[in-house]
Amino acid sequence: MREIATRANVSIGTVSRVLNRHDDVDTELRERVESIARKVGYRLSERTRTAVHTKSRIIGLILLNDFGLSSAQSLLLVGVEEYCSRSGYYLLFARHQHPPNIPVASAAVPTVVQTPGLADCVIVAGNVHSNILKTFERYGLNYVLLKNHLMDAVERTTHGSFVEYDDLGGCYQATRYMAQLGHKHIWYIGDASRPWHRNRLKGYAEAMAELDLEPHVHTIALSDDEFEHGQAAVFHILEQGWPITAILAASDQLAFGAREGLRQHRREVPKDVSLIGFEMEAARGHASNLTNVSVDMVEVGRQLAKAAIAQIGNSKKTAEDVVVPAVLVKRSTCRPLRREEHMML
Repeated sequence: MREIATRANVSIGTVSRVLNRHDDVDTELRERVESIARKVGYRLSERTRTAVHTKSRIIGLILLNDFGLSSAQSLLLVGVEEYCSRSGYYLLFARHQHPPNIPVASAAVPTVVQTPGLADCVIVAGNVHSNILKTFERYGLNYVLLKNHLMDAVERTTHGSFVEYDDLGGCYQATRYMAQLGHKHIWYIGDASRPWHRNRLKGYAEAMAELDLEPHVHTIALSDDEFEHGQAAVFHILEQGWPITAILAASDQLAFGAREGLRQHRREVPKDVSLIGFEMEAARGHASNLTNVSVDMVEVGRQLAKAAIAQIGNSKKTAEDVVVPAVLVKRSTCRPLRREEHMML
């Protein structure tokens, strides 16, 4: 209590009244004292009405603004749980809807944040806006962000650390690979409203600029279903008569839809058009022959959990970012561009 009083610049009596939930404490003062109590590692117990200097050994995983659970998110969850279990921590999973424009002072927060001392650190993924991270900081809560899921810019603080997978670098590598096969009319298909698709577009654009090739981009979502979006995007490109010999799709489902669109226009993969997708798993069997940029989402989950545990008690310096590589996996949907003029698209 003396430590909290010193940091909050109040008396020990004020700290006592706050911790014991007396009504005669100003709301702003109460929030300040409770925030400092959390920052110094105290757990405010609702049952005993005391502050206990302990750790819960619980890591929270909060999926924001996304109430489904995709296969990639399931793999992420497996990786987080695996590392927590191996390190003697428990995992608490929660989903939360958080509007992007609501002021930090009036923002609702997940129960794992509202309940003092419930989690030592939280992992944040989904569709993440900066205001929820500022809310976590207001509560004095440490967090680790899956940076690929951040919808807008955020300032680095000592409360937060970042983990990301290198989708930009993976798509840069994939674009250069298609150029090495002789392709010049390389299209990128994605959805510009999704930050991870924007990252992949940057990788494509950087490679095309270095190669001095004209970029061809289709980033307006024509359907909420990615398969249908890929199919419709190819329909639009071909109906406009634009040249196309290769496609980099921002997801495997977009790639599968693009392949179906090509098939319906009597274009074969890879005979007429080379195709690369983006998958979120470590390895895949022979059921699909799709060349793609691959991210091991289980490993991403492990790195998130590792960073979360390292973040606990690390209040003096900002942690370094962790980047999980994306790897180009070459299968049979790409081939060198045929040089005979009468055979080119």
